[in-house]
Amino acid sequence: MRSPEAKLAPAWADALARTLPEETLVTRAFSGRPGRSIATAYARAAADGPAPAPYPVQRGLTQAMREDGARQGDVDRMQLWAGQAARLAPARPAGEIVTALWSGAQALLS
Repeated sequence: MRSPEAKLAPAWADALARTLPEETLVTRAFSGRPGRSIATAYARAAADGPAPAPYPVQRGLTQAMREDGARQGDVDRMQLWAGQAARLAPARPAGEIVTALWSGAQALLS
């Protein structure tokens, strides 16, 4: 996710680098479908609010907020999908990541 080829907003990539596993949650707040997100202010507030609209209606309802958050680098208004191990994602070119994975797999198989 943090490789340059992913073209994430810089604020999102930076947030991934410092997010601990317990700082993520499953939410329907951004799209109406469940997904694991960094526990931003919006995602946490939505967990205690009314049920989100169904997909794709919820996605449309949050679009302006998400886009404006991305433009301003405001992670609390961005859709920041992230797995629990997001912090482990290297900030290296995809080719280097794949090479390292392949080398690791070959070492295990040898």
